[in-house]
Amino acid sequence: MTAVSGTRRTMKELVDGTIRVQIDIDPIYRQQFLKLFPSIDMAVAIAPLMVEQTPEAKPAFATVTYKQQAAMLCKDMDFHEFWRETQGQTADNEDEQAGFLRDFLGIKSRSEIDTNPEVANKFSALLKEFEVWRKWSAE
Repeated sequence: MTAVSGTRRTMKELVDGTIRVQIDIDPIYRQQFLKLFPSIDMAVAIAPLMVEQTPEAKPAFATVTYKQQAAMLCKDMDFHEFWRETQGQTADNEDEQAGFLRDFLGIKSRSEIDTNPEVANKFSALLKEFEVWRKWSAE
């Protein structure tokens, strides 16, 4: 049996009780995923995956700079959904989301988040709001 790993991003319960789950697959598993799942309507199985940390593993969100966190958020589909619901703007891609975030923070570059205390405070408040939203939307 072959499998690919991914990360659960969103979950919604539909009116009929069906649970819809969005799973992001890392690009390094793209070919394997497409080989295993060549069509849309296929039966699949999911299970939690316990992954041991390796030196090449991605850094934990809380251990990186605000600039790095902002970059990670702009790739995060949960954050895109949060942004759409709270700010009324829908990003089609990571670059567009980064532009929305820069405009919101009043900066030209995400690196300013690490050097400007006022911007850092505004970003920190946004992170807290996002975490509350994520917990609420997962229920």
